[in-house]
Amino acid sequence: MVDRDTIMKALTALNETENARHRTGVEAVSAGIDKIMAPDVEGWRNGVHVPDRASEREVEKKAFGALVDYNREVERTIIEPPFAATGWTIRGTFDGQAVSAPGSSQFEFNDEGRVQRYWMNFNPEDFFYRKG
Repeated sequence: MVDRDTIMKALTALNETENARHRTGVEAVSAGIDKIMAPDVEGWRNGVHVPDRASEREVEKKAFGALVDYNREVERTIIEPPFAATGWTIRGTFDGQAVSAPGSSQFEFNDEGRVQRYWMNFNPEDFFYRKG
């Protein structure tokens, strides 16, 4: 079974990879995330099934493309192998307006220390500026 240190290293690498968006570009970020995910990873984003990595890459293109100054701050992490949970806030600029979107992710890791399944929860409306 995967150990706590391996999970923490993977979570740290995931956050560092995502936060490199402003230096590396969308494709490089997705390629980095690929290294952390199992080849047959599946997930759920706000309860909607994401059957494979290719499907999530399409969402990443939009998210990382829209927030060129994307930054995710992980505020808390709980690890109980093979599971982990993080609470985070994504900040950036969308259409000239500041974005602050809190959320959480839960992960199940395989024996190789890669994410086998994930569950991500956030309010999509937090990513769009609303006048009024």
